[in-house]
Amino acid sequence: MPFPHEIQSALLFDAPVRHLESVMHSFLNIEAARSGLDYNLVEAKPGVFYRLFGAGETMITLEYVAEPANPDAFRQPVESAITRIYCPDMPQRLMRHRAHILINVSHGALPSTRDIDRVLGKIGYVRPSTTLPQFMRRIELCTLLTRLAQDEQPASVVHWTQSNQLFPGEMFDTLGTGSVPGPLHIHPYLYGGGQSASGKTLAGIRTFGAGHFIDREIRIEPSELPWAANFETILAFLRVATTQNGYIIPDDDTFGPDDHSLSYRVRHIAATDDDVPLYELEPLLHREYGFQSDSYVPRERVFDDRSPPAALMPSAQDERQILLDEWQSKRSMAEGIGGSFEVCASGPQPGATPSARPGFGVRRVFGRKTG
Repeated sequence: MPFPHEIQSALLFDAPVRHLESVMHSFLNIEAARSGLDYNLVEAKPGVFYRLFGAGETMITLEYVAEPANPDAFRQPVESAITRIYCPDMPQRLMRHRAHILINVSHGALPSTRDIDRVLGKIGYVRPSTTLPQFMRRIELCTLLTRLAQDEQPASVVHWTQSNQLFPGEMFDTLGTGSVPGPLHIHPYLYGGGQSASGKTLAGIRTFGAGHFIDREIRIEPSELPWAANFETILAFLRVATTQNGYIIPDDDTFGPDDHSLSYRVRHIAATDDDVPLYELEPLLHREYGFQSDSYVPRERVFDDRSPPAALMPSAQDERQILLDEWQSKRSMAEGIGGSFEVCASGPQPGATPSARPGFGVRRVFGRKTG
């Protein structure tokens, strides 16, 4: 899949700054010390603009603008509920800033613009930077530069454009040292869904940024669980997909940590006339918040998929073998990232006759829940 060719951040300052060149030199020293990679300074306007090129055809630009940024760039993220949660005074910060620094990290000498990308698409050209490790490397470099740009003078606001999020400058350093993908890279757009029968407020999540790591965005329909708990699970789903030997959990399988404290079902939602394809996560169990869905299958129904009870299996030999092969394939995927695999009898499906065999549920069990 194509990963974003360019990663950009914008740092907004309440007063003029004079440290752009020191940011550039600090970056070169750190990169030389930790990776031995060299960059050439191919363009410079002292204190205002620097262009670096090298280290696997990486292009880096640093630009200082002694005036406020275009407010149109912030109209959408400033209205996001997550922005108000992270920084209630974000509108005031945006209004009072007087200067900004733009940082861009891209691959190759050819910039990424809408017109250029459209022309390249027409001729079938694929940029040579379309792998997940290369994309993560661009994120790493832009994050480092953004943190260095705050060393001498903290920014009031950082706009991280890959996820189109606004953060208070003092929050960025913590975000920048977290895992990838993490809250810096995934924008959880929150939306309401009224209240539950017990009077709890329902909140749903629709991501922006997940599709840069996997092939779709992620949705959790309005739930009585706290949005932060559901967001943590979205990040866990992404870590499973992007880790070494990682993969997208198959449609209708469930997953959770190895302490069995929570469980979510994954559904692959096809595109419709009104929406793009999505991965949907359905909460089934969250012990910390006393939540258990009617669809949750208790662990007492788990059985050994390598020697399943005959009464649960199809009568036809070819159907049994197809099922066993499917389970073996899914077990291999789970164990390939250090997880485990469970199959459970989920009980007769709604509307089935009393003699019908139960359906099967598949669980992926991964690392323990953190936090």
